[in-house]
Amino acid sequence: MQGFTRQDDSPSETPLGEQGAAGTHHSGEEGKGSDARPPQVRPKLEPSITGSLSILALLGVVALLYYAASVFITLFSSILIAIALEPAVRFLARRGKLPRPLASMILVFLAIAVLYGVFYFAYASAQQLFSDLPTLAEQVRNAPLVQEITRKVQDVTETLQEAGRSIGPAASPSRAGGTQVVLRDGSSWIETVFRGIGSLTTLIFSLSFIPFLVYFILAEKEALTGRTIRLFPRREEQKVRHALEDIEEMMQIFLMGNAIVAAFLSAATLVIFWLVGLPYWVVLGILSGVASTIPYLGLLLALLPVVVVGLLTFKTGVPIVVIIAGVSALHVVAANLLIPKFVGGRTHLNAVTSTMSLMFFGWLWGGMGLLLAIPIVAVLKNVLENIDSTRRIGQWLGDAPPRLARTGKAG
Repeated sequence: MQGFTRQDDSPSETPLGEQGAAGTHHSGEEGKGSDARPPQVRPKLEPSITGSLSILALLGVVALLYYAASVFITLFSSILIAIALEPAVRFLARRGKLPRPLASMILVFLAIAVLYGVFYFAYASAQQLFSDLPTLAEQVRNAPLVQEITRKVQDVTETLQEAGRSIGPAASPSRAGGTQVVLRDGSSWIETVFRGIGSLTTLIFSLSFIPFLVYFILAEKEALTGRTIRLFPRREEQKVRHALEDIEEMMQIFLMGNAIVAAFLSAATLVIFWLVGLPYWVVLGILSGVASTIPYLGLLLALLPVVVVGLLTFKTGVPIVVIIAGVSALHVVAANLLIPKFVGGRTHLNAVTSTMSLMFFGWLWGGMGLLLAIPIVAVLKNVLENIDSTRRIGQWLGDAPPRLARTGKAG
C-alpha cells in the first residue's frame, strides 16, 4: 500500500540479537552507575545521646536482675555447678567409655547425694538455730552494750533533729499537725540474707529446676558451645572459642579450689566449735568455713554470727577468745597457703572491684549474691577484655599493673 511508510526504529524490525545486546549494554551501564554511587553513611549519634542510652540500658539490666532474681540465681547457680562438674563428666565419658548423657546423669545424682548428706548432717543443728532465733534476737536487743549504743544513737538523732528545726523555717499553722508519720519495721536479717530467693514455695520451685538445668548443660555442652560460637561472625569464631575455653578453665579452678578450701575450713572450724561447747556448732561451723573463703570480707563474715552466739552463751571470755583466735588463724592459713595453691589468682580482680562486687550483689540478691558476685564479675571481666571497645574497662577491673606510656626521649 502506498500510504504506508516504514519506521526504522520500530521494535518489530529490530533483530533479536541486537535487542539482547542493547539490553545487556543498558543493564551494564545501570550497574556501573549504581556501583558508582557513594556508600550510605549511617548518621553518628552524639556522645551525650549514646551515654544516656547506655545508662538507661544499664538501669534496665539492674532492674531485670532485681525483679527476676530467683530466675537468674537459679540459672547462674546451675551454670557454675555444671562448670565444676564438667571435668568429672569428661573423665567418665573418655575413660569409662560412657555416653556423655549417662555420665552427666551419674554425676548429677552423686552431687545431689553429697548435698543431701551435708544437709542431713546439719539439719538438726540448723532447725534448732532457726527455732531459737527470736530468743537470740531478743537477747541481743536487751544486752547492756546494745542498749547503750542504741541510746547514744537516739541522742545524736534527737540533737540533729533539734538543730534542723532551729535552722529551718517554722511550719505554717495550716500545715502543723497535718502530716502523719508511719513507722514500719525494717526487714529482718533473715529476709536480707535470703533476698532474691523469695518465699519457701519459690525456693523449692527454683531448687527443683537446678538438677535438670545442670544435667542439660552437661549433656548438651558441646552442642551449646557450638551454637554459641556460631552466633558471632566467622572471623570472630576462633577468638570466641578461646574466650569460652579460658572462662571455663578459670571457673573450674576457682570453684573446685574454693570447694576444697571451704571443706577444710569447715571441718577444722567444726572441731574448734565442738571443743569449746558452742551451741549450733555444726551449722555455724559450715557457715563460718564457707564465709571465710569470700575475698576481703571473709574473716568478718565468718566471725560475726559466731561471736554473737558466743557472747550470748558463755559466761567468761575464754571460749570467745579461743573461737576468734582459731577462726582467724585458719583464715590466715587459707589466705596465704591454701588459696594460692588450689585457687591461685585466676580471677585477677583487684581489691576495689571485689569489694564493690560483693556490696552490689549482696544488696541485689542477699546471701546468694555474696556467693555469686566474684564468679559473675570475673566472667564479665574476661568478656570485656576480649572486646576491643571495652578492653580498657576489663583491664581496670583486673589486678594487673597498668603499662604507663613513656614520655620524653630516652637518655
